[in-house]
Amino acid sequence: MSALYSLSGLWSLIVSVSVVTGAANAASNADNCLRASIGARSGPTTCLDPMISCQNTTAVEDLCCFNAPGGQLLLTQFWDTTPSTGPNNSWTVHGLWPDHCDGTFDAYCDSSREYKNITAILQSYGKTDLLDYMNTYWKDYQGDDETFWEHEWNKHGTCINTLEPKCYSGYTGQEEVVDFFEAAVKLFKGLDSYAILENAGIVPSTTKTYDLSQIQDALTTAHGFAVSIACSDGRLDEIWYHFNVRGSVATGEFVPAAPDGGKGDCAATGISYVPKYLPATSSTTSPPGSKPTGTPYSGEGFLQAYTGGANKGCLISAGTWYTAGTCATYTAAARASGAGFTLESSDGPCDVVDGVFSCATDNSAGTFTSVEGSLAYAGSAVFYAAAVPAGIVQQKVLTGVDQVEVSFVWQVV
Repeated sequence: MSALYSLSGLWSLIVSVSVVTGAANAASNADNCLRASIGARSGPTTCLDPMISCQNTTAVEDLCCFNAPGGQLLLTQFWDTTPSTGPNNSWTVHGLWPDHCDGTFDAYCDSSREYKNITAILQSYGKTDLLDYMNTYWKDYQGDDETFWEHEWNKHGTCINTLEPKCYSGYTGQEEVVDFFEAAVKLFKGLDSYAILENAGIVPSTTKTYDLSQIQDALTTAHGFAVSIACSDGRLDEIWYHFNVRGSVATGEFVPAAPDGGKGDCAATGISYVPKYLPATSSTTSPPGSKPTGTPYSGEGFLQAYTGGANKGCLISAGTWYTAGTCATYTAAARASGAGFTLESSDGPCDVVDGVFSCATDNSAGTFTSVEGSLAYAGSAVFYAAAVPAGIVQQKVLTGVDQVEVSFVWQVV
């Protein structure tokens, strides 16, 4: 009996050990599968305790959670003045670039994912708010924002390894494009370069200049590390903020970092920070006691639209207001009488016909003037529209009161 009991006890012990061992193995397997399980959800792979890019000393196997070789991400911003783009109190987005940790970089890394329809992709994912923001703050100086966005994605976005389709569970076409533009815009919103400089007493001016150290100190204080500052003909025009990334670009943490190499090209002193949308200058003087209404437009230029203090698109060749395409080039010519100037686009002479600004071959050339740099008709620089244009919709420009006030500023091209 005791022998039988002993055998029974031994069997219970074996079963108990087996259960415990099985549970331990199951727990271990569960730990090993946790990342895969999380990654199986729709969207970018979720990373557990990821490393910061450019900080590793050995090779990292999981390249869906570690940016390499493009481990340093640069958020680049423009201050365009020739011609001007974007609001006059904000810098604009240039791009989000993956540099190698030594400052070199790759470009155009995947021809199969070079897209020609960024606007349509964002719309297909319901990202209308993102697209509206980009239409204001991610501007092309030639007026072709869509082509500019395509260039930035095709050249730089395709080289971000953590945005490759294999890093998505339940991947749907082009969803990595959304993550690229959302990441860039999120970073841009957190780095208001205009406000940073303004808070340090550095503001656009036609007469004042600044030292590079003044500009660098202000930006370094805000970012935590030095930034790269670029100039063109002595004018401040670009800032690059450097980051390493903990995890993927889509879901990770952007960690401010020192530049991955010397990239600035500004002089140490005498840097101009030119205001946007300066009216054309004139050498003529006014008779004593007279008050000039503004400098007449001349030559070729764009007519940029402003409403609510923000740049919202421009006029295209028919004279309609548009926010999603290329600005038309207008030709301005002074009237022989000296009273104002005429405007003409590729569609023909421009005039106000039945209260609507238009350009057409059968138009007579109307007379326009400039009031403090803004286009004026019959002495008024305020025009109207039924709504702010959105997407491919154009709006007629009216002289009679309607829902939206809009003004137009000349940009020499």
